[in-house]
Amino acid sequence: MKNIILIGSGNVATHLGIALKNEGYNILQVWSMQVDNAKFLADKLDCKFTNSLDDLVKADLYIASVKDDKIEEVISNFQNVNIVHTSGSIGLKVFKSFTNCGVFYPLQTFNKSVDIAFSEIPLCIEANNPKFEKVLLKIGESLSNTVVKMNSEQRKQLHIAAVFACNFSNHMFAIADDILRKSNINFNLLHPLISKTIKQIEKNSPKNVQTGPAKRNDKKIIESHLQFLEKNQQELYKLITNSIISNND
Repeated sequence: MKNIILIGSGNVATHLGIALKNEGYNILQVWSMQVDNAKFLADKLDCKFTNSLDDLVKADLYIASVKDDKIEEVISNFQNVNIVHTSGSIGLKVFKSFTNCGVFYPLQTFNKSVDIAFSEIPLCIEANNPKFEKVLLKIGESLSNTVVKMNSEQRKQLHIAAVFACNFSNHMFAIADDILRKSNINFNLLHPLISKTIKQIEKNSPKNVQTGPAKRNDKKIIESHLQFLEKNQQELYKLITNSIISNND
């Protein structure tokens, strides 16, 4: 399946489209509700673009890379095509009556403006039949060094875990940055600490390398921290502290 149409022009579609093109796949067309966005990505991929699903040409594979709440609406416009979506949370059942359908989920946080080595991104594959699964695995293996077969339930659990590991942890970094800014301290001072934390969990269970006042159940330090924080930060600090303490048992 060399001839591909991208349904979507966001962060995932952009990086996936570039990776496919670099591996010799022919991106025929990009669709987006916003024609300027479709054109922007199409120019990068040297292909046609449209904001009308009725104007799409025939292709070997259609990749729906749109917001989760738009997937069902978008794919309802297609019949008798080979089609996948790229969501971590939406199951295979959303496709209903397609002969060949599946999921092509890259486990990574994406930004159009930030270059990324796609070969290092794990790809989670699911299909509604073994033959199409082999096709998707072949495409996946041409793009990534890590390709995993995963059903809808497993993928949803993975996505939830990714929210904790990535989105929530980044929010913690943002809070740390806010706290430091109030004292005119540069967030860069935390970079070595963050890097070491990530390095430790490459070879160890995160639970086994947990440190800090909550791990020690150091109530005096915890109370002194709480007095310094704003109310919403206090609530979050208490919640996470109690979770760590309970996880020590």
